[in-house]
Amino acid sequence: EFTVVSEFEADPTTNKISDQSPLGLALLGKKVGQTFQIDAPVGKVTYKIVSIK
Repeated sequence: EFTVVSEFEADPTTNKISDQSPLGLALLGKKVGQTFQIDAPVGKVTYKIVSIK
């Protein structure tokens, strides 16, 4: 579970992801059920949107 916040509120240790980070940018505009990939240091990582609050 992630919360997308401004870059000033971001704190990865509490799963608050900056809207300007690669993951935050990829999350914006997605809908429940969608999957997407991002390039991470460990390679491509796939995420699926299971809920939006």
